[in-house]
Amino acid sequence: MKIYLSLGANLGQRGETLREALRRLSVLPQVRLLAVAPFYETAPWGNLEQPPFLNTAAVVETTLTPREFLQASQQIEQALGRVRHEHWGARTIDIDLLAADGYESDTEELRLPHPYLTERAFVLVPLGVIAPQLVIKGRTIADWCRDEQIQAQEITPAPELYEPYPLRMIACVDEQGGIGRQGQLLVHNDADMAHFRRLTLGQVVIMGSRTLASLPGGRPLSDRVNVVLSKKMQRDDVQVCHNLTELWTLLGRLQAENPRRKFICIGGGEIYALLLPYAKELLLTKVDGAFAADTFFPDYAEFTEVSREPGKGLAFVRYMRTHRSC
Repeated sequence: MKIYLSLGANLGQRGETLREALRRLSVLPQVRLLAVAPFYETAPWGNLEQPPFLNTAAVVETTLTPREFLQASQQIEQALGRVRHEHWGARTIDIDLLAADGYESDTEELRLPHPYLTERAFVLVPLGVIAPQLVIKGRTIADWCRDEQIQAQEITPAPELYEPYPLRMIACVDEQGGIGRQGQLLVHNDADMAHFRRLTLGQVVIMGSRTLASLPGGRPLSDRVNVVLSKKMQRDDVQVCHNLTELWTLLGRLQAENPRRKFICIGGGEIYALLLPYAKELLLTKVDGAFAADTFFPDYAEFTEVSREPGKGLAFVRYMRTHRSC
């Protein structure tokens, strides 16, 4: 069964909270996250004396019943700090069930389709990105979005980082998934180096402090914006973020300055593992053989191979997150 969701947050670090809620939904047993819309900012609904909301929509496929899924989503809300003090009030995170394929409910606990689904732009517009042909009350979501009432409501792309999965990752791996040994690259291959340079020039590269130290002379990569994710580092020649909140804020600012830039994580192992839940694309150079690595690329079972370019002793392979589309 597919279940359609609306997610919103207007307290604290809104984007980071939405991404964490999506990550937790994606790892629920018997649940597969199929699609997520970009983030939008909207004025509050109901109680106007509160900060603006960040909103998105998602589609999951699950063998849980809608009531069981509702209970699981409410546990995620509670874990992320949601307290239901006030109807239509401010909240850290809100996960609403909008509709479920072939299922209707009209109880106090759960009303599906959601009674306000067709009245609110902050619900319809994100949902229209990922499920435009979903039929509610005899009309598609795309058709509902064209209503004058919906068109009159203000909804804009989020001023902060608005992609739910804003990152790409690039790495060179051996047949066992190894990427490094003793703090250095596992393999030095001229074709891979040229490939890396071509894909990262002019872009924003994100790395850990050990990866920066492993670069020639420990210097930043030229002709790229170098971002280092490190709890303790202080340097003036790179952009340093001490936590994920600072990273999303910085990337949002860089995105506003140049929307065409790509955000590419280049390592090392701990940074790949930390940021993989926020990646939409993997660019892996797969080299033949195994090289006694002590650092490995994390498991990426939720990604699907979409292209492969063979080379001498290696292949350039591109993966996309499986649930980028329904």
